[in-house]
Amino acid sequence: MLTLFNELLAATMLAFRQPIETYIDLETADDPNTLVSGDGSLVSFVKLHGSRQIIGDEEYRWIVDQATVKLGSRFDRVGYAMQIYFMRDASMIQREIDRCMRGNRSAARAIELQLSDLLDERRTNLARYMAHEEVYLVLWTRPAALSPNDLKVALKQRADKKWVMSPNAQFPMQALEALRTRHRSYVTSVIASLEEIAMKASVTEVHQALAQVRTSIYPTAGHDQWRANLPGDPLMPRTAQGNNKKDASDILWPPIRRQICTGDAQTISSTIVRVGDLLWGGVDMTLAPSEPSPFPQLLSRLIDSEVPFRLSFLVESAGAQGAKFLSGMAGILTFTNQINKQIRESLKSLIVLSQSQPVVKLRISISTYTHNNERKLIETRLSALTQALESWGYCQASSAGGDPLQTVMSSALGVACASTAPASIAPFHEVVKLLPWQRACSPFADGAVLFRTEDGRMWPYQMGTTLTTTWFDLIFAQPGSGKSVLMNALNLGAIGKRGTSPLPRQ
Repeated sequence: MLTLFNELLAATMLAFRQPIETYIDLETADDPNTLVSGDGSLVSFVKLHGSRQIIGDEEYRWIVDQATVKLGSRFDRVGYAMQIYFMRDASMIQREIDRCMRGNRSAARAIELQLSDLLDERRTNLARYMAHEEVYLVLWTRPAALSPNDLKVALKQRADKKWVMSPNAQFPMQALEALRTRHRSYVTSVIASLEEIAMKASVTEVHQALAQVRTSIYPTAGHDQWRANLPGDPLMPRTAQGNNKKDASDILWPPIRRQICTGDAQTISSTIVRVGDLLWGGVDMTLAPSEPSPFPQLLSRLIDSEVPFRLSFLVESAGAQGAKFLSGMAGILTFTNQINKQIRESLKSLIVLSQSQPVVKLRISISTYTHNNERKLIETRLSALTQALESWGYCQASSAGGDPLQTVMSSALGVACASTAPASIAPFHEVVKLLPWQRACSPFADGAVLFRTEDGRMWPYQMGTTLTTTWFDLIFAQPGSGKSVLMNALNLGAIGKRGTSPLPRQ
């Protein structure tokens, strides 16, 4: 019955245009590393660069155990959420290669070497085997983290702040002051916990974070130099839109949602929506995996299908509190059938388990896209997403979420602490097993030599930096395995190091 209702609801929305900016719930928080949502929640973006160690089975189990203890300390109480965002797109890798090879080209010009043909050929060949990846943690501290009295005082303090009338501009005093200390402690503890489990991570400045949010919505329109206009930036007055002389919106910073969302959206079918010049389709996990499996198992299936995708895990704290209500309702309806009794017993066990470890709510959404004129291709890719997701630990997935645009936006980076995917109540230890811990990370942000992992993740390498006191290269392999090619690449990388002016003697 619910499926039929969703199909009828989706059918009534066909060919209707929707303002995509209504899904953006971000404002400024007068902090270089923090944003605020409409309800006063504080939001920070943490870029997870990857693991600093080689992860085998033993290391994976250690990371899962340690992450459960260190990251789960906040998820046993209400008011905290974390989105784990993972995206992979092979078509965006050339932009990343160009950024990393910028130093090679400038060094070649400085020492007057004609290497353009070689670098262009290397760029073309590397793009065939690599894909662009991004992993972010979006940390939310909700007003529910405050006690009722503290929340009442914080709301009164915000209401007492004086500000000009500007309904169509940013309001930099939206944040609740009482949340700042809790949010700062939350972010600091997450960063420290990631470092302790050998994960390289850094807090992203708000301009860079908003640029990544925009790129997640419009992948083909992303640009490295794009910056949102935020409080503290130079004001860029606009032409007055109304006759109200008291409205100061036109001389203040425009809303973030309007700066990010530069294209409209149109519902094409019950599962496909057009956003800008791209067709999107989204899939929600409707039933969590019965056997939680490591993330590389899902990733390998998606790589084999050659589908660009973005994936969102939304983890919300205090899942056991919702289980109490559901357990009570299942207990009332126990007499109707045996399934309600099983549900009640299962929820009761989760409530008992929450006394020893965090129990959270988990929502998983994934989406893919293609160009506007490739309707058949987006349907094929949507089917590939569903098959890959359902083969990952025996779960169930569906693309019939009612509103296809909302389903697609559920997997976008940090636009709102919400999702169309139904919430699954699970121990935090089981949720941690699903997260992308096994992504290799280079200690160098960029380098003169570009290596890659076996699954196509970029791994830059740079010789002679301040990160190492000394270095040596030990190369051994069977004849014909490419030792000479590697040594030549390293020598060329030493010559093409950023900042090189004379030709190195060694």
